Amino acid sequence: MNRVLKSSALVITALWVGVLFCLGFIVAPYLFILAAKNSPSVPNTGVAADLIGPLLYSSDVISLVVGAGLVAALFYLRRRGEVPLGGRLFLSEIGVGIAAVCAAVNYWWLAPQLKGLQGQLADRYGAFHKADKADPLFVQFNGLHQTSTTLFMIGLAAALVCLVCMTQFRARQTNPQVATA
Repeated sequence: MNRVLKSSALVITALWVGVLFCLGFIVAPYLFILAAKNSPSVPNTGVAADLIGPLLYSSDVISLVVGAGLVAALFYLRRRGEVPLGGRLFLSEIGVGIAAVCAAVNYWWLAPQLKGLQGQLADRYGAFHKADKADPLFVQFNGLHQTSTTLFMIGLAAALVCLVCMTQFRARQTNPQVATA
């Protein structure tokens, strides 16, 4: 049972990190590069945001679900005497916790605010991508967007720490008895 749980947790963590990496470093930049080139498929940044937004929102949900499952799995394994790399410092659990908190803040606080500001800017200018960059509403949007992006990257780094730690499990050391002569 422990071997299956360790392997499953490792595979799920690897997939989780892979999804976050692909969204953060491949999909999002690619969409905004297409928007900058006025591609017919992604003609402006508003379309790029509309395409990547639901994916990032879903990745937050995935992070919350995976985070809860990994904490439960790591707790179970610890109770059975199996600890991951950095086990004394609880690095895996801390990594999962940081990633989950970042996802929660993005999901419940920043994403709704960003969507609301994006809608207000679209109403004011006819389309989000036409918004004046000096508009205080756009400045607020930009600041929240940078915060959200930073939290996403911190969450990715924390999940990566968890993945690295989970590649090595060992049996917990009990206090060795000192033999007396």
